[in-house]
Amino acid sequence: MNLYMGPRTYYANVNVNRGRFRGLSDADEILVDLIQNPGRKYADDMNDADLDLIQQKNEAGFYAVEYGTKAEFRSGAGAGAEWTPERWVGGLGAGVLLAAGVLPGSMSSSSAAEETKSSLYQRTVNLGHLNHLQDEVNVNGVKMAVTRIYSEYPDYGWVGDADEGIACVDDTARATVVYLQHFEETGDRSSLERAQKALNFILYMQAEDGEFYNFVFKDYSINREGPTSYKSMGWWAARGMWAMGHGYRVFQKEDPAFAERLRKHFLLANEALQRKINAKYGDYRSLHGAKVPAWMDEYDALSNALLGLTEFYRAEPLPVVKESMVKLGDGLSWYQLGSFSRYPYQAHMEWSGSIQLWHAWGSTQPMALARAGQVLKRKDYIRSAQKAADGLYAHLLTSGMIKEMAPTPSYYEQIAYGANRMVQGLLAVGEATGNRKYDRMAGLAASWFFGNNSADSIMYDVETGRGYDGIVAPGQINRNAGAESTIEALMAVQAVTSNPEAAAWMRAKRVKRHSYRILEAEQGETAAGKPEIINPESSWNGEALYSGKLVEMKDGDALRFTLDWGVHEAVQIEAAFEKQTESEGAGELVVTVNNETAVRHDTGGSPDEDYLWRDVLSRAELKKGTNTITVTYRGKKPLILDNIFIQPVKSYTVYQLPNQEIGQSKTAYWDSIPQRICYVAVRYRVFDFPVNGIGH
Repeated sequence: MNLYMGPRTYYANVNVNRGRFRGLSDADEILVDLIQNPGRKYADDMNDADLDLIQQKNEAGFYAVEYGTKAEFRSGAGAGAEWTPERWVGGLGAGVLLAAGVLPGSMSSSSAAEETKSSLYQRTVNLGHLNHLQDEVNVNGVKMAVTRIYSEYPDYGWVGDADEGIACVDDTARATVVYLQHFEETGDRSSLERAQKALNFILYMQAEDGEFYNFVFKDYSINREGPTSYKSMGWWAARGMWAMGHGYRVFQKEDPAFAERLRKHFLLANEALQRKINAKYGDYRSLHGAKVPAWMDEYDALSNALLGLTEFYRAEPLPVVKESMVKLGDGLSWYQLGSFSRYPYQAHMEWSGSIQLWHAWGSTQPMALARAGQVLKRKDYIRSAQKAADGLYAHLLTSGMIKEMAPTPSYYEQIAYGANRMVQGLLAVGEATGNRKYDRMAGLAASWFFGNNSADSIMYDVETGRGYDGIVAPGQINRNAGAESTIEALMAVQAVTSNPEAAAWMRAKRVKRHSYRILEAEQGETAAGKPEIINPESSWNGEALYSGKLVEMKDGDALRFTLDWGVHEAVQIEAAFEKQTESEGAGELVVTVNNETAVRHDTGGSPDEDYLWRDVLSRAELKKGTNTITVTYRGKKPLILDNIFIQPVKSYTVYQLPNQEIGQSKTAYWDSIPQRICYVAVRYRVFDFPVNGIGH
């Protein structure tokens, strides 16, 4: 493998049969070993037949797919076949090597592939628990269905909220989407009937001005004052619009009279949405130097409204609906920060009050932008979603699932609502771009539901249809199965099993990971001066999260960290600290690695107030074994340091596909996915580029 690494371009001439690899680091050699000797290091359970099949696939030239480029699977004419990915989008890209891949030319007819897809969907999508949670009622002579919010281990009976009520639009709207999708995929009219009754409930919860209440009490009266039920054009209204928009598209054909009711209520909701966003459309405000759209506040919530608008527009392209789509799409696509190599990795930020916070749960912006961009033919929306996929999502596939980052990652509690939105975003980008690499990434993201997670636990039970309520700690899950977790799990499974490329990867299992390390400031040794450990009153400071204790550093203070590292390689050193309002040059962090000064990094430059941020300090070489990293502060104003972040320039995760049902199907499509022997290594490459967005 001859590699040329240059800015924005990554060329690779692959000849697995010859086995010549030059100019590679220790980390690269791990990947090379993965291909040349898969049985020795990563697949102890393989037999001779498995290894022989790998060799045959490699010699035939079937290998390689690249995340972060436009490359696809290529087939060679035997040994010596070449694979040349196209150009990077820029900044930080994630790459993939496969020891074996899909065999071009081995697929059966499209009808057989569809039959297999349908069979897998039917075997995997189980609505049993969701049906159990649905409560059919009669309110004022109208047949409705609500989705009960909680269901607790071990008997999984209904549980309500003592303060808010027994059911809400939030969950019932999402359940409606599941039932509508199930009807469209299978033709099951019982799902259509359930969706219609649920939509009746959503219409019941809409106020005369188009906004929505959320909860109902035991007698099905509306909770009009609860903290998560008051009338608004926020989360529950946006989800209601998603359900109504999808319902309108489906019922136009199935029940035109009911579709007309949905149309009336949807357009009323759109009027409420426009009252919310129209007045300040086109205005921006500055937050720590970032230009933030002023016409929106809850970006995560309103992305659900964009999904509903897109569904409606597919059925009836009204100008007033397009107007709302454009205003939401403009705001969502603009509020995207960082770069491929710098925090927050091209993520779409969640709310107008923080440029630091990204959370997995409910982060629907890439999905909504990709779908809206496809319908409106807005390439800028699709590019925005694609950048999030190539940056943030590839980063998470490499480093592992998290709850949130603000700016330091928090790992728990991980929930289905987070994992599913990554799955949906990747699939939407794949659909909008026509690039199947995103489908494969979506399959890997969906593997979280099937035990490929930090708890090594199934989070979606195919036998019962339960989606469990979260991973609370390593090896520990919450076995309750409430509405949100069950619905989000079903959404993910519906989407992935409807897509053969994604489905092929949903049972993947991580067998090796090489990623970042976090060094908490309070764990450093005093190397000079008197750094002081501080206990913040709260980890949340109103816009960001501290990862633990803090260290106040005065002029001349220094902290020393000892770090054992497994390979000799280049790393990117970052720090989470409070960026100061001091003028540039008034303060600096000096980083020394193994007694060699790597960089002097300015700590000032905030245009408004001190705020917690994560900056790239330097690039450095770590040796195999024990390393010493020293961070010294020089400046008049004390500096608040949270942690040091060590990011390998090349990070990767090795995934293994198990021998399982989809690999054993008689259909050629599934037979073309090797059993137990398909590995993928997801990698990062950091380049020195100007940072996109706000200059952090």
